[in-house]
Amino acid sequence: MMDHVTLMLLGTAPVVLKVADTLAQSLLLRARAELARAQAAARGQDDKPAGGAQ
Repeated sequence: MMDHVTLMLLGTAPVVLKVADTLAQSLLLRARAELARAQAAARGQDDKPAGGAQ
C-alpha cells in the first residue's frame, strides 16, 4: 500500500501537468511571435535601398 505522500503526489500530478502544458504553450506562442517580428524586420531591411536612404 502507498503512503500518504505518494498518494498526494499522484493526486496533484494532473494539475502539475496541466500547468506545465499551459506554460509550454505560452512560451511557444511567444517564440513564434518573436520569430515573426524578426522575420518582418529582416524583410523590412531587405527592402531598403543601399546607403540607408528611403
